[in-house]
Amino acid sequence: MPSWNDEETSSEEECEVVSMDMGLMEEPDTTVEPLFCGQLELAHPKCILHQLRPIKHVAFEGPVTGRRFYGCPVQENGVNCGVVEWVDGPWPTVLQRCLCKLWEMFHEQNFGMVQDKQKFEKELARLKSEHERELAKLRTKNDKLCIEYTKLVDDVSKMFDWQDGRVDKKVYQKQVEEEELEKKKKELEEKAMLEVQMEKLKLAKEQRCILQSQADIIKNTRKAMKAVEVDRDVLKKEKAKLDLVVAELLKEGYGSKGKLEQIKAILES
Repeated sequence: MPSWNDEETSSEEECEVVSMDMGLMEEPDTTVEPLFCGQLELAHPKCILHQLRPIKHVAFEGPVTGRRFYGCPVQENGVNCGVVEWVDGPWPTVLQRCLCKLWEMFHEQNFGMVQDKQKFEKELARLKSEHERELAKLRTKNDKLCIEYTKLVDDVSKMFDWQDGRVDKKVYQKQVEEEELEKKKKELEEKAMLEVQMEKLKLAKEQRCILQSQADIIKNTRKAMKAVEVDRDVLKKEKAKLDLVVAELLKEGYGSKGKLEQIKAILES
């Protein structure tokens, strides 16, 4: 069975190991300290990877809590060099154990609060869900009871009216006719809406056909224009050839007035 001294020794070793690892490797969490902040004014030391002047920090993590150090200025979107140099030496072993214990207590309490919060949120969500289901059932029952009560009141009222002789047959017949008229009105409205929808569909189909026809006409027109352009280019080439022939004839002296007039007419046509 380990003694109390053994537990102290193991705790001291853990704190020292953490402190050494943090001093050599990555940068610990920090806290804001107005008296020790900003960039170091001196030219040395510099961070290993970037060769930049370090930033003043105060550690706020584990057994190094409260120790001042110079850290790498590259914090985001880059590789951080970690601790460049410690300003304060390691705390006494007793103080390191106390800091480790305080941080352990803090994390345990924080973890317990998180678990309690999660349990509370789950229980609250469950109670809300049950409450909403019960409320929906009660509303459904209430609606049914209201409908049944209204119908019962109407039936009782009609029964007493018939017994007392205060109901006129003409009034009753008029009510029946109004109900039938209302039914016919609804049927006509539904029929009209259906006809309007069918007409809209027909118009949309015709519009699609018109657009397709327009697209075909434009396509054919473009093809015809291209063909005309090709013919025009051919005629231009032929005209250029005739111009060359006329020029050669004039140079050689074979051109007569009649021939020139014929060639000119051909060119102008």
